[in-house]
Amino acid sequence: MFNKETELGKIHFPVSVIERIIKDAVSGCDGKVTLENYKGRYMGTVSGKGWDIVETEEGLDLVIYIIIAFGAGISKYSKQIIEYVTDNVENVMGESPHDVRIIITGVQSGKEITKRHIEIPERS
Repeated sequence: MFNKETELGKIHFPVSVIERIIKDAVSGCDGKVTLENYKGRYMGTVSGKGWDIVETEEGLDLVIYIIIAFGAGISKYSKQIIEYVTDNVENVMGESPHDVRIIITGVQSGKEITKRHIEIPERS
């Protein structure tokens, strides 16, 4: 649970709010992206562990693990996910996450998944 202090009091944000934003961002990628865990195992949209969410003094650090379809634009879909997550976390929580990173754990061609570890930092 993440907390925010305002002049009106404390607001508590359950982790499920951020998880929903991440799932929505990935589902908006035309089936070219699926969630994975940090070990590169398929997660689909099962709750938990296609991502890491850490609250730091600077704000939220989000890491999203995905596989991407062969031929899909890595920069296009990474940018789309990062922007969607950043904008929606800001809309819901009132502040942007400190860091949003995408880690591509594999590239899928048909039924085959080739393991990769490509880290895409937050938009610049």
